[in-house]
Amino acid sequence: MKERYIEQFMWGFQDSFRISIGLEVERAFAHIGFEAEGRCIIIGFEAAGGHQFPICVEQGENLCKPEDFADVERLAVEKYTRNPESGMFNTDPRTHKLRQQSLLDRMRAETLEDILGSLEGQEGSIFFASSSVRVGDYDVHIIICTDKQAVIRVPQLATTMVDRLPVLQSLLHAVIREILGRAAKALYLPDAGSGLRVLNASTGEIVRTATEDMLRSMVCCIGYWFASDFHLLMDQLSSLPYEGREGAGRLVLAKAENPAIDVSLKLATPVGSRNILAIRKLLEGGGPTVDVLSDGEQVYGLGKVRRDYNPASESVFVVTFLRRGYWELSHAGVALLAVRDGIPSLPSHVLDEGYLADLCDRLFPDRDHDALLRAARAIGRHRHGAMLVISADAQSEAKRLSPQSWVVEPNTLSTSLLTQLTDMDGAVLLDPRGNCHAIGVILDGVAKGEGDPARGSRLNNAVRYLGGDRPATIVVVFSADGGIDILPQMHPRVLRSEVDSAVATYLHLAIRRPPELERINRVWRVVESFQFYLSSDQCDALNDARKVLEEWRMENMQVTIRERSFRPDPRMDDSYWLPGSD
Repeated sequence: MKERYIEQFMWGFQDSFRISIGLEVERAFAHIGFEAEGRCIIIGFEAAGGHQFPICVEQGENLCKPEDFADVERLAVEKYTRNPESGMFNTDPRTHKLRQQSLLDRMRAETLEDILGSLEGQEGSIFFASSSVRVGDYDVHIIICTDKQAVIRVPQLATTMVDRLPVLQSLLHAVIREILGRAAKALYLPDAGSGLRVLNASTGEIVRTATEDMLRSMVCCIGYWFASDFHLLMDQLSSLPYEGREGAGRLVLAKAENPAIDVSLKLATPVGSRNILAIRKLLEGGGPTVDVLSDGEQVYGLGKVRRDYNPASESVFVVTFLRRGYWELSHAGVALLAVRDGIPSLPSHVLDEGYLADLCDRLFPDRDHDALLRAARAIGRHRHGAMLVISADAQSEAKRLSPQSWVVEPNTLSTSLLTQLTDMDGAVLLDPRGNCHAIGVILDGVAKGEGDPARGSRLNNAVRYLGGDRPATIVVVFSADGGIDILPQMHPRVLRSEVDSAVATYLHLAIRRPPELERINRVWRVVESFQFYLSSDQCDALNDARKVLEEWRMENMQVTIRERSFRPDPRMDDSYWLPGSD
């Protein structure tokens, strides 16, 4: 095995520290349901001594070079002088110096983010940098990088600061900041990176702390600065039954004087936010016409958010208690956070309208996209689970299933009626034009070893039904726990060029010596995601390249990673390519 060598040396465990932080990022992303990869980069600026490299980069793959950051100090000073806080003065000299140094350091972190995002090939990535920590002779910044478009798709606020206090725009932003903060603290310890768990905390603990920080900063948006334990208080409310009934209702967070709030009933003596029993009882008074109103510190009455509320103000939030142990925080109808049994995550019960539309295109030549999407959204407002069945021969299927359903005269139903029908057991049956043919439908079918015993009867009934000799059919299953499944689960259509590009990139990287192993592994995961679409020639080329790479790894590192060989999938045909593919 070749001797380990660090060319741009800051401290002896910088590579293992970076790898450990990268693994923590991936675990945290998976925990909250963020489906994108995360990477860690470490950049240090010489603060003492006379070293060969005044700027050191620890990255694992060649994304950037030290000379890319030659202007960082100058640009950071320019940012600092433009920042209004640079003109603030503290009467205590030591406090003034520390705050100004901290501001300048923060401007350097922001400059690093800007430069990294502007580098060639990094246009699709977004970077988050920590403040610096002195390690040996270097001021070291930790940077987390991930996919920019995936971050944009995360439900989030636009507000970033309130009265000079930072606002964590989403759960993802809060988790990234929490990891960066813990990682920076870990750098103060001797030989940072020499242990197995650098952050000295479980993933669950990291996410819970991040959630509390996110909620505290969002409550600042309504004008309350002292929120604490908000996450725990909402967990208690959602899990507390009332006369045997599970938690339900909505808690609106807004100042009483907010013009967007109509107060229908004002309490003479407000109820403190920690009086869980009283608030739980008040939630029973809420309903379709009024919600419970709180300013974060106390509940002050019942009322509603006005229809003319300006979402851009981001001054009104809603906590919805969906069922026991399950609550959501939302803004202007967009869910920002979901918590199930105390476990926070990004909202996951979002209807995949793109996949539903793609299935409709593939299965129903004569379809009405808008009508079907409206129906799916309406049925998705269920209270206890629901199911939508779209059949190419809905009329015949309605008659065949009539002993177990009510056949109706084909008609387009209003969204409110469709939502109301979800209170009835059974599915709603539509044709591809959106006309309803039956309600209360109980699907039949024969068990063929498919399905999931961990899931409920709705999903498994749909799987059995689709397993038979049926007309082209789509079933959308809304589970009582908030999950959404769209069946059949077909591989999505993709561009042939995307698959070809991923394969070509891997083959190019695999022959370079020495190989960029981290980048190769990342590209390999992309190729694996396209496994279904690979041709026989592509499978052979990838398998051969992987074999040669593993031989190099064994020769030089005395380790090898065994991967299953690729084989072409017999189900793959041209119908899985998007229009426009070559």
